[in-house]
Amino acid sequence: MFDMVREFNMTFGVSMYQNVNVSDWMLRLRLMREEVAEYEEACIDDNYVEVLDALIDQMYILIGTIQVHGLEDVFMEGFEEVHRSNMSKLDENGRPIYREDGKVIKGPNYFKPNLRNLIEL
Repeated sequence: MFDMVREFNMTFGVSMYQNVNVSDWMLRLRLMREEVAEYEEACIDDNYVEVLDALIDQMYILIGTIQVHGLEDVFMEGFEEVHRSNMSKLDENGRPIYREDGKVIKGPNYFKPNLRNLIEL
């Protein structure tokens, strides 16, 4: 997926660098919001073709945003660290804890992901 989005970025002149300016990240944020709205509309319409399209577009924009920020090389390692952190949310008996709305919440063994070591400061 990263290779395909990189091909798109190179073909259409999308810069990939770490010093993202305000107009760059604001465009990315607008694109993400548009695709989330399309996902919502597709869900309301119970249209799984459009749900799939919206989800793929969200992933496409997310990958491009990772690349624009210059984070492609550290993304998977960061994802794995966040996954380890998320799995630490279980309670002392190894069971998930849920908020009233169904969101998983942090248990007593939760640890915050350490991502700082992946970013050169």
